[in-house]
Formats: sequence, structure tokens, C-alpha cells
Amino acid sequence: MKKLKVGIIIDDLLPNQYVFELINFISENENFDNPVLISGYKINDSETFLSKLTNKFQKNPFKLINNILNGIIFKFIRVIEIRIVKKRYPKFQTYTDISSFSEFEMVKVNALSSEYSFVEFTHQDLKLLREKSLDCIVHCGSGILKGEILNVPKFGVITYESREALGFSEVVNGDPSSIFEIKKLSQEGSKDEILFNGSLMTSNIWLANNTQLIEKSNIFLMKLLLDISISRKLIKSNDPKLKTNKLSEINSTSILLKYLLRVIFPKIFNSIISKILSPNVIRYSIAYAYHEAHTKKLEYYKEVINPKGRFLADPFVFEHNNDNYIFVEDLFFNDNKGRISALKIVDDKYEFLGVVLEEDFHLSFPFIFREDDEIYMIPESHEHNDIRLYKCLEFPYKWDLDHILISDISAADTMIINIEGTWFMFTNICSAGLNDHQSELHIFYSDKLKSNSWHPIASGNPVIFNSLKGRNGGIFYHENKIYRVNQAHGQAHYGKSFDINEIITLTKDKYEEKECLNINADFKNAIISTHSFNANASLAVIDFARHQRLRKALKT
Repeated sequence: MKKLKVGIIIDDLLPNQYVFELINFISENENFDNPVLISGYKINDSETFLSKLTNKFQKNPFKLINNILNGIIFKFIRVIEIRIVKKRYPKFQTYTDISSFSEFEMVKVNALSSEYSFVEFTHQDLKLLREKSLDCIVHCGSGILKGEILNVPKFGVITYESREALGFSEVVNGDPSSIFEIKKLSQEGSKDEILFNGSLMTSNIWLANNTQLIEKSNIFLMKLLLDISISRKLIKSNDPKLKTNKLSEINSTSILLKYLLRVIFPKIFNSIISKILSPNVIRYSIAYAYHEAHTKKLEYYKEVINPKGRFLADPFVFEHNNDNYIFVEDLFFNDNKGRISALKIVDDKYEFLGVVLEEDFHLSFPFIFREDDEIYMIPESHEHNDIRLYKCLEFPYKWDLDHILISDISAADTMIINIEGTWFMFTNICSAGLNDHQSELHIFYSDKLKSNSWHPIASGNPVIFNSLKGRNGGIFYHENKIYRVNQAHGQAHYGKSFDINEIITLTKDKYEEKECLNINADFKNAIISTHSFNANASLAVIDFARHQRLRKALKT
């Protein structure tokens, strides 16, 4: 098989960690020729700071004063956020010197830059690059490429947005999700061809939002290049419903002050209050009802009182010997670790049975089902990096690890159903390893339950890459139809609401669902979130959350 030859445009030989990982990926993968690194067009500014200041003052002193004010505010924001982001994302602001890497072919060019950030390659540059017979070029440098360079490689020039302003407007405007795009560049930016896109839950601060978008983009750019190397064609896998916000530059005092007032100052204030009163935590609860063919209103569901210092969430209903049971995540605030607990429902009363499954790591989302007269459970165990199948030895108290369905995987909220002898697994995976389980719904299949080989359906994973639709929140059957519950979020607000979707198509080749209903957190007093729903033929259960000070949660 002919190897794909990729050129990578970089500003200099000290690329950031994301660009270095891309270069290394291409260099080490047998599907690619060694990458060709294209650099040298970015001119280093030799003008002194004092000279710049004098020239700008002479041209427009008022604009200079405004720029200085912007710079002070901008630096203040960055100083606060960088400390947080470096803890969350270790690759942030890390660089690798590749000047001594002999395995990379270097091409120095003299492209021309305009005052509007457009970059156009000279005839000599183009001649040099055509001689390299590049299949595609990835633009990882500064500036907006224009001109004949876009036609030099067979598959064009591919890039993703990585400017500093990326993700800023979504945070300051409180948008629930932020979208990234990988695209093929055109002469007119408005006609760029989107090859892949996805949405993530907007972070609570700008630099974290910027970093998560870049990290996800980089992973899926690698995947796209690998697909091109195998198929020898550009493969589009984008969701046309996802629309990006226009990237706004961070260059005005008003937008920076707006950010301070909406984002930074409230966080500082809340931090001070939390130290005085204890942190404000989100405490989940559950409620249940005999749903009467799903006609009973949610406000009439009976609320279960949380055990002291704990909360109950992620409920699943299970019938055994004509009695209904509810299995839940039982999180203890004192160690912030989830166990699996159970309740028995008798008529309109409940009996809390206590913890039935505990490991050294966090467990939640106890998906429980019956197969061949055996009872199984697949709790979320993403902290252990696997998907685990437990078998019930003595209902409901005794469980034993029966099989590892998939190992070395960060997966959340896994559900399995059997359709005509084929097992289908719905799970939320973070392809970038960021523990972002909101965005990607992956579906695998196997001909047997206890399999070590789960195959992605033919349409490819993720089947959904939309943080407002991807994450599982339950599954149930009604009138011979299957419904998947998906969690929806607000800005940095996990599990704010949920949708119910009818599964229209589920085969080894394709998945399709249709949204039927939206459920908001407005059916109980003072609740702010609701993210799970489950039901059998008679009983339904839902979870929801309220804010509460940790000090109080530990006592009640």
C-alpha cells in the first residue's frame, strides 16, 4: 500500500505539544511517509518594545492607552486561569524543540504575510513543495493561507481552529456547548469544507475551554489522516446540525470587562463564600412512582430521603420474584466515592437495603438486566479503565466480577441490549483521554454477551458527537419500542436536563434515533438538575439534584 505523504506547516522548530504529537503520530505510523515540516515564513519582530510604544503613541495615543488597559486585564485573566488549566491539562503551554530531530524532513519557505494575517506562498515556495509530491498539508502555523498553496497537495490543506480566542465567546456568553471543526481550506473562508466536527460541554473558564477544544481536535485530526491513508480519499463525517459561533477576537475593553464581571469575579466571590460557609455541592436524590403507562406527572413521584452524608443517583428499576427493586449510585461525601446500593419497593413504601456492591474505586450507573435466568450488572467503572460485567450470586446483596467486557478504556454509563441474538453496547468514551464522557456515544456489537471482541458498528464511532445528545441517562421499553435517555447540560453544568429518544434503527451497520420528549428540572422544589430516568412495565424512577452546603450535607 502506498504511504500517505503529509506536509505540516509550523511557525518554528519549537512547536507546542499538540503539534509535536501530530508530527510524532505521522512519523511513527507505518501508513505514512516521514512528515515534511514546512517552516520559516514567520518573521521575528526585531523592533524594540520602546520603539513600538513610541510609534503607536505618535499614531494614536488614545488607541495605545486602550491597548495597554486591554493588556492589563488580559494578563490578569490569564494569570488566574493558567494555574487552573495546567492542573487539568498537563500539555497546556508545553513545547518541544525539534531542531535536532534528523528523522523529520525540513523545508524552509519565504511566504509573504499581509497586515490582515493572510499568508501566500511565493512561486519558488510552490515549486519546492510540488517537488515533494505531498498528498495533503496540515496547517498548524499562524496566519490564514491563501493562493495556490491550497491546490498543491492532492487532498488539499487541512486544519482546525487553534487561535487563542477559540472558546472565549462561548464561556462569556454562557453557551452550553462549544464546537470544534476540522476542515479543508478554500480560497474563500466561508466555503471551507467541514470534514469533521463535534461539540463539548463549555467549560467554566476560557483557557480550559480553549484547551479541551484543541485536544479533541488534534485526536480526531489524527484519526482523519489515518482514514485518508487507508481509503485514499477525503472522508466527511460531520454533523450539519452543529453550527460554530463566529470566532471573536479578544481585543476590546468591553468584552474583557464583561468576562471579568460574568466569569472571574463571581468565581472569586464564590470561592470566598465557600471558605466561610463550606462549598456549595450538588446533591442528587431519586423519586419513584407506579407510572400508569407513563401518564403520572413527575411532581407526584415519591422522593426517597438520602442517607446522612450521601446522595442517591443514576437509578435503575429491576423486578425480581414479583417485587420491584431500585439500584442506585450511592455517593459518600466523606470520600467522594460511589457505591451501588439497592431499595425494595413494596406498595407505596420503600425499604433502603444499603450498599450491595463496593470496590476500591468509584462505581455508579448500575445498569442491571437478566439473561438466561441469571442477573447481571454493568456499573460505571471508568476510574478503573474498563467495562465490567458482574453476576449476581445472591440477590440483591452478593455480586461477583464475571467478565471484563472491554479493558484499557475510559468509558462511562454503559448499557447493553439484545436484539435478535446480537448484543449492542451503548457507551460514552472520551477519545482524547480527557475524561470528557459527555460528548461521544459509541456503539459496539457482539454475538455473545461475555465476549472479548466488541466491534464498532459499520457507520463508525462515535455515532453521536454532540455533548447535548451523546451521554446515556437510561434506557427503557414501552409499547414494543425502545427508548434511550440522553443527558443534556448547561455551561459547565453536568446533567441539567434530559431527552427521551425512540430508537428507530439499530443494526450492525447503522444507528438512528428520534427525539420524543425533553424533561427539564422543574418538577420538584428548588431542583437544578435531572439526568437519569428508567422504568419497567409498572414502576418508573428519576433522579434530580439541589444545591446544598457541604457542611449541611454531611449532617443530614
